[in-house]
Amino acid sequence: MNAVDIGVNERRRRTVFSAVLHVVSHGVAVTYCLLTLSQPHRGAMLAAYTCGLLCGALGGWAGTRVTTKASGYRVSFTLLLVTLGVAALGAHWDGGVASPAALGFVTTAVFVASYTPGLRLMLGLEALTLGSYLLVAVTGRSAPPGHVFVYVAGMLVLVSVCATQSRILARQRAQLRALASSDPLTGALNRRGLAEFTRHLVRAGCRPGPSLLCLDLDDFKLVNDRYGHAAGDELLRRVVTSAQQALRPGDAIARIGGDEFVVVLGGADREAAHAVADRIEAALRPIAGVSIGAATAPADGDTVEALTHAADRALYRAKQRRKGAALTRGTAS
Repeated sequence: MNAVDIGVNERRRRTVFSAVLHVVSHGVAVTYCLLTLSQPHRGAMLAAYTCGLLCGALGGWAGTRVTTKASGYRVSFTLLLVTLGVAALGAHWDGGVASPAALGFVTTAVFVASYTPGLRLMLGLEALTLGSYLLVAVTGRSAPPGHVFVYVAGMLVLVSVCATQSRILARQRAQLRALASSDPLTGALNRRGLAEFTRHLVRAGCRPGPSLLCLDLDDFKLVNDRYGHAAGDELLRRVVTSAQQALRPGDAIARIGGDEFVVVLGGADREAAHAVADRIEAALRPIAGVSIGAATAPADGDTVEALTHAADRALYRAKQRRKGAALTRGTAS
């Protein structure tokens, strides 16, 4: 499974989970109404909570079909608005903010803090949640002294704790993903990162291209033999740094072997790929000699494997030409 599929599955999982919590919370509210049927407004409350429950079920169905962040946000935001509306009506009909039904605002605030990725969006949704609670406090039956203050303060504390923990976990997950996709020596992508990045470009239908460059340093083994592996490691790091400076925004370089690298160029035709290859060769000339082979989709293949194979063949031909040129110069001298 590649990065694109993983991202889609993750968005679907989060959206469906949001819908499930929506169903559960409204199911609890329906049960509360059934346990207190003798109290006023139970018919209206049951109707509102049942509508909320059905909306959650519909949201769960929609969540299984989510493919983009925008569609996932639309489903989740719609469910949030339904939840706040139903919670406000239920609390208002049940006696105001002192009602047990007002707990719906607390669960909503905790969910928003825990599962909203963007900080600004999270703060906006939390302000909407607290504003809905305060609206019920103003328009509904009066609460005991200090009740609203304690409720709001408690929600703010819960929101702060949940938001902090959520962002710590998100940062740790991002770091683990970066480590899993990066070469620890040079900071370039590794084979896994290369496959994910290239598949994303191919499936996105990037036109022109994408193009792939295979790079191989000349006589790298001699550097290790003469100066030691520490010098060889430093050379590899300098190669990646210099090559990255020659790339365009959105391009990526990966280390797939000892001194073997692959550069992925999105939106690059054959001419653009050779232009980038020339810039890389010029940037690396003061450091080390390099042979480069290029391949461009769809002419050289429309899969990662096909492009890599074609670029590797072109690299082999380039090395043969360089060796032939070196022999010619040696003979002439």
